[in-house]
Amino acid sequence: MVEHHALVNLCFWHHDAFSMTAADRSAKYAGFGFDASIWEMFPTWTIGAELHVIDEAIRLDIVRLNDYFETNGVTITFLPTQLAEQFMELENTSLRVLLTGGDKLKRAVKKPYTLVNNYGPTENTVVATSAEIHPEEGSLSIGRAIANTRVYILGEGNQVQPEGVAGELCVAGRGLARGYLNREDETAKRFVADPFVPGERMYRTGDLVKWTGGIEYIGRIDQQVKVRGYRIELSEIEVQLAQLSEVQDAAVTAVKDKGGNTAIAAYVTPETADIEALKSALKETLPDYMIPAFWVTLNELPVTANGKVDRKALPEPDIEAGSGEYKAPTTDMEELLAGIWQDVLGMSEVGVTDNFFSLGGDSIKGIQMASRLNQHGWKLEMKDLFQHPTIEELTQYVERAEGKQADQGPVEGEVILTPIQRWFFEKNFTNKHHWNQSVMLHAKKGFDPERVEKTLQALIEHHDALRMVYREENGDIVQAYQPISESKVSFEIVDLYGSDEEMLRSQIKILANKLQSSLDLRTGPLLKAEQYRTEAGDHLLIAVHHLVVDGVSWRILLEDFASGYMQVEKEESLVFPQKTNSFKDWAEELAAFSQSAHLLQQAEYWSQIAAEQVSPLPKDCETEQRIVKDTSSVLCELTEEDTKHLLTDVHQPYGTEINDILLSALGLTMKEWTKGAKIGINLEGHGREDIIPNVNISRTVGWFTAQYPVVLDISDADASAVIKTVKENLRRIPDKGVGYGILRYFTETAETKGFTPEISFNYLGQFDSEVKTDFFEPSAFDMGRQVSGESEALYALSFSGMIRNGRFVLSCSYNEKEFERATVEEQMERFKENLLMLIRHCTEKEDKEFTPSDFSAEDLEMDEMGDIFDMLEENLK
Repeated sequence: MVEHHALVNLCFWHHDAFSMTAADRSAKYAGFGFDASIWEMFPTWTIGAELHVIDEAIRLDIVRLNDYFETNGVTITFLPTQLAEQFMELENTSLRVLLTGGDKLKRAVKKPYTLVNNYGPTENTVVATSAEIHPEEGSLSIGRAIANTRVYILGEGNQVQPEGVAGELCVAGRGLARGYLNREDETAKRFVADPFVPGERMYRTGDLVKWTGGIEYIGRIDQQVKVRGYRIELSEIEVQLAQLSEVQDAAVTAVKDKGGNTAIAAYVTPETADIEALKSALKETLPDYMIPAFWVTLNELPVTANGKVDRKALPEPDIEAGSGEYKAPTTDMEELLAGIWQDVLGMSEVGVTDNFFSLGGDSIKGIQMASRLNQHGWKLEMKDLFQHPTIEELTQYVERAEGKQADQGPVEGEVILTPIQRWFFEKNFTNKHHWNQSVMLHAKKGFDPERVEKTLQALIEHHDALRMVYREENGDIVQAYQPISESKVSFEIVDLYGSDEEMLRSQIKILANKLQSSLDLRTGPLLKAEQYRTEAGDHLLIAVHHLVVDGVSWRILLEDFASGYMQVEKEESLVFPQKTNSFKDWAEELAAFSQSAHLLQQAEYWSQIAAEQVSPLPKDCETEQRIVKDTSSVLCELTEEDTKHLLTDVHQPYGTEINDILLSALGLTMKEWTKGAKIGINLEGHGREDIIPNVNISRTVGWFTAQYPVVLDISDADASAVIKTVKENLRRIPDKGVGYGILRYFTETAETKGFTPEISFNYLGQFDSEVKTDFFEPSAFDMGRQVSGESEALYALSFSGMIRNGRFVLSCSYNEKEFERATVEEQMERFKENLLMLIRHCTEKEDKEFTPSDFSAEDLEMDEMGDIFDMLEENLK
């Protein structure tokens, strides 16, 4: 329902904007069912000008149409965008103004007449914005609001979007219609209160635009598509295609590929277009995920009666001819990387456009990938993997490993204690000899004891840290390598044939506890193993003191154990991949790094963290001392399907890593429990950061772990806000926390002392591929107590997560003298609910959102970001 005064406003604006007089001759091109016909007729009639009604026979024949204009002296006319772009290829001497609109203008040609691009819905009486186009300036804006009209570009919560940031175009003013006849619900939905002019209304157009000096039209919000996790405006691809000299016309649509995934199809004219050349040209202006997967060439695009592309009439592309989801490697380097990714990620096929982290990769998997690449004589920095997580992008950052090769002989002598080792001895744990990490492997066909012993001995000789011993001299701890001649593997075989299941469990638990408590830091060896032989196969327990091993080290050891065992079985020479820099090298480099300006600048950050006031845990009871033997644990577990989401597509909307999501869920849980917004957590990282040039420790066994405090600010319970805030909290930690321990134990920086969170959290990653091979898998039997029961427990709650048998499992250890089991079970259930809520939120979210850290903008705050996806998305790939 359009009111008379709205039409009057359109007429007076038209007369003024285009200096129209009674001497003009105008054309009525649009059909009577198209609102543009109102615009063509009434301004012409009210000024007393001549109106030429175009015959149907020539409406879609632009050559005959142009002849008609020339013959009849038509001076001003409207043509739909599609026709106007073609019309500008012709020569015309009669026109002084060519008006266009109705679709996104993709290209323009400088002509003697004035080209005006217009935009407007029927709901605002045909025209809302208008702009004169100057092709030489490259701007194809839809301009600014016409007379007595207001336009807003709004984001969530009706926030006005800043320059360059996309939002919905909303229109208000004198041209606004009353609403839809007999459609009250639709009227209420689209015609809403104007948030800036009390008592007036505005119309939500559903069109996406951004301000760039004029209003740039992007496309319909409901016609955006999501491809490989990215929200894409198909019209942007059309614009880039139309600007290619080989293309006369183009249209782009979304289709489903063979796997049922959304892909992009392009339709171009002429039929002789070179598709491969077009693809190459598009790659210069568009990221890979916006390159169409399917192509169709036509003599001409089908159009509707109003001159717009008839998308329903576009032919279906040949889906069987290809898919946008897989792009095979074509170069030697792409082949090498794809093979390594398949191996590390446990996948049968990896394409060059697949995202490492979307496939389930994490920082630890990245280290494994770099290590295997190094074995082939190449090197890659982890920061490059994080910034360029597809093989296609990454190949240009892979370099020849031409640096000094690590010494392949046995390392000897004393070794500086690293920060994490100094922390261990500072705690002065009761029975520090019994503080291990271990694995128990099961081989259904049994282990050959001789092969096991030979392989374990080779591991001790190859991985020097396993030969470490510790002695006390003048009150200091000295760490040193034992000579190989004195380092013999401790390996025992125990026959348990004839025992039933219950007896086996009891016997193995007793034997495992005995083995776990038998290590001696002073004499070594710090790796001991025991093989339990049963009718249902053998179980192999390997226990290593934590001082010389960590999570990444276990991956190296298990990989080498499997490889070595098979070599011995085949009677081959036992050879492991080449060593990387030794633990001794790393410790010495850390000591030198501790005096660097780069590190010392981090002291202020850690000082601010130490000064934070965090929410205390509401304990059921108080205890003076936490002892390991008083601890118990509660587990929660996700389904395989939810775990798959957690490892892959949950990270696409916000560009997260798994720790971001897990800590968001933990932060929400602790906030609900403590009623406080600031949550203090002790985090553990792998510690193998790229902070020291030309030192490669990707295959070095040792305890590299970095511990550091984190304060999560969970002020907002909204899922999106929590994820982005936690992500930014973690990204702003200098060097992923490795500097905290160096400052505290090498420089004794006061700012790093005095702050110990009550909660610890550690995500160990995926061990399935390392612990499950063709001949062994994880054992279901108890490995025994890895830490002495008399040892001190450091945290009120210790959370440890990992992927086991394809499922995410979180364990929470607590002190039975501080918490009732029901209390911890309730929090673990809340954690699971929050985690599943975040997974659902992320998998259902269609838009991709960036945060300041995605742009290396250290001084940019979250509240300054807004939604910059449309402005910078193309630069991120």
